[in-house]
Amino acid sequence: MVTRQFTLFGRGRAFSFSADNVLDCVLSTCTTLIEKAVLILGPLLIAFASVIISGLSWTFFTILVPMMKQDYEHYPFGYLIVVAHVSFVLFLLTEIVFNYFMCVMTRNKGPSYDKVVRELAEVTGFDYPETPQDVQRFRRDFNDVMMLRMRRRQARDEQLQQQLQEAEEGQVESPDNNNSLTLDSPTKSDQNLVTQRKTKTTNGSPNKTKASAKQSPSPQVIRSWMIMAPDEWGFCTRSNQPKPPRSHYDHVTKTLVLCLDHYCPWMFNAVGYFNYRYFCNFLAYVEIAMIYGASMAYRPFVNSSSPQYRKQVLEFRKTGVWKHLYAYTPINTERMPISLAFMLCLAVGIAVACLGGFHLYLVVTGQTTIEFHGNWINKTKAKRLGQKWRNPYDLGWKRNVQQVYGTQPFLWAFLIPSTREPDFLPLPLLGEDGKRKHLRKKRDKLQLHSGDSEQTVPLTSSSNNDGDIV
Repeated sequence: MVTRQFTLFGRGRAFSFSADNVLDCVLSTCTTLIEKAVLILGPLLIAFASVIISGLSWTFFTILVPMMKQDYEHYPFGYLIVVAHVSFVLFLLTEIVFNYFMCVMTRNKGPSYDKVVRELAEVTGFDYPETPQDVQRFRRDFNDVMMLRMRRRQARDEQLQQQLQEAEEGQVESPDNNNSLTLDSPTKSDQNLVTQRKTKTTNGSPNKTKASAKQSPSPQVIRSWMIMAPDEWGFCTRSNQPKPPRSHYDHVTKTLVLCLDHYCPWMFNAVGYFNYRYFCNFLAYVEIAMIYGASMAYRPFVNSSSPQYRKQVLEFRKTGVWKHLYAYTPINTERMPISLAFMLCLAVGIAVACLGGFHLYLVVTGQTTIEFHGNWINKTKAKRLGQKWRNPYDLGWKRNVQQVYGTQPFLWAFLIPSTREPDFLPLPLLGEDGKRKHLRKKRDKLQLHSGDSEQTVPLTSSSNNDGDIV
């Protein structure tokens, strides 16, 4: 590696620069700029969304409602039909504004986060470190365990890659199907080897390294969460605190988020455990509103260039006054708002339908967006080995929906606005132990009278006799 040394500002400070250092510096600077840009973009998108909601509402109440009154004035119950339309739109507006506001304002840190984390630690049997000394001790132990697992994973992946290459060349029939793609769960050897920390590693010769690099593709980057058990606690080096299962660090909000799905610039917030229900409801109600708006604006949009509109123009030239001579036929000043409303509802409806359909799939299958990509990688790797991959957090579609909407009836939780926190812990657990502590008190009282008890079924990722990874 070629390096250069120079003196900075004539003070005798020598710095060594290499291509890797410069590349890391450039990437770090670009990442910081992107994070700042996304953070600044949030308030602008919130203002833009507010303008869209206000504009579409104004178009409905000032243009479409008078058109509906003109169309239904000869019906026996025409007034009730108009009232029903207005009530439905007011209901949609209430749900959209409420869920949008809650998704933006709900924080993923604070007392609520601490309370849920302590409950999760109690249920999973994790000794949560309270003092700074305990935190640093847990951090060292965790880093040692991850280093050992990464070495084993790399060695295993190299062995599997070699078996696949031999199978393609016809030297062997197929790799051993008994090989498991299980997550590297903690073992006794990991705990014993924690104290045997190695500070130096031996490297092969440069020629051998270059030759192997030409023969095999670049190794896949292994993250710590990819080699951890589903219910295992980690450590977040950026927030310097224990990392609960299914949590990830959000680089924009600079917080450790439970069940992090993604950072949404439109929400100016990270979508995770506490506000995912609001996010899903917001997408659902926006989609319903866009379908309704496009269907209501379609007829005036088509009539804006029809012979009926031209007749209204001729009448205006005669009298100098714009009149609605035909139902759902806009006048000159209404053409632009109607056209914008129809095209906006159509475009937003298509985009939200795609996004909402994807998140509906995630809710039913018990995944987040981050876990979806990880499961996709594991599923692809298992398929190559003739095995099956199963999401360890999938407890069935009904329980998966309850993880987001709670134990209440779905329609009740979907239709009635509520600021309640999720009823279940971030980590799906079979039985009553997966519920929050205040909901488990009722179960404990019943067990005291009946004498029965339930055991928590831990989440594992192991292979059965059929080769299925569960």
